[in-house]
Amino acid sequence: MQSSAQNKLNSAQLNLIRSFQYLRNEQEISEIDSLINFYLEKKLDEAITKFESQKNYSEEIYEQWLNSKNT
Repeated sequence: MQSSAQNKLNSAQLNLIRSFQYLRNEQEISEIDSLINFYLEKKLDEAITKFESQKNYSEEIYEQWLNSKNT
């Protein structure tokens, strides 16, 4: 079982939940869901790009990995 500290929502999560009271239909919920997904996808892309830059990964390296034989 998780501790109560792990179950607490942060202020951003609470604000997001409070904002849902103003949504009037499923279309609006879907639009908010799309916006959140877009934001998270952008943040993930930025993190991947930063990691690739730090490790000097390139398209050529990925191609080598894909074409290498696993024995």
